[in-house]
Amino acid sequence: MNVTAENEYIELFVHWTQDLLCDPLVESMKNYRHHGDTNTHFHSVYVAYRVLRMCVRLGVENKREIVRASLLHDFYLYEWYTEKHDENHIFYHPKESVRNIEAHFGALSPMQRNMILSHMFPLTREMPACTGAWLLTAADKRCASEDYLRGSAQFRAIYDEINRRAALWP
Repeated sequence: MNVTAENEYIELFVHWTQDLLCDPLVESMKNYRHHGDTNTHFHSVYVAYRVLRMCVRLGVENKREIVRASLLHDFYLYEWYTEKHDENHIFYHPKESVRNIEAHFGALSPMQRNMILSHMFPLTREMPACTGAWLLTAADKRCASEDYLRGSAQFRAIYDEINRRAALWP
C-alpha cells in the first residue's frame, strides 16, 4: 500500500479517530501481542482502516461511528496468550472490549455494541445485525489471516503514517 495513493483515506481516518489513537489506553494496545508477531494496536488500526475503505466504496451511512467501533473492537487490554479467563478468549474478549470501552469512553451506540460483540461471528452466538457489523467481521477475518501469514506487513507504512499524523493533528 502506497502512502501517497492512500492520502485521502489516511486523512479521513485520522480525522475521525485521532482522539482515540492518542488515548493512553488505546496506545497501550501496542504492548499486547495479538496474531503472530503483530500487536493489538496494529491489528485494530489495520481492521478499522479496511472498514473505512469498504464503507467509502459501498456508500455506507454512519461511516465515522463504524470506523471508531472498528478501531476499538479488540480493546480488551490483556495478554490473551498468557492471561486466562473462565471463558475462552474467542468468546470473552468481545464482552471485555465493550466493558472497557464503556468504562473508559462512555456508552456505545446499539450499532457499535453489536459490531464489537459480533465481530467473532460465526464462532460466537452474537450475530451481526447491521452493515457495520458485517464489514467489521469480514475485515477482522481478512486482517487476522494476513497477520498470521505476514501479509499485513504491506500496511506498515500506512500504519506509521496514521500514527505520525494523529500525533500532529491540531
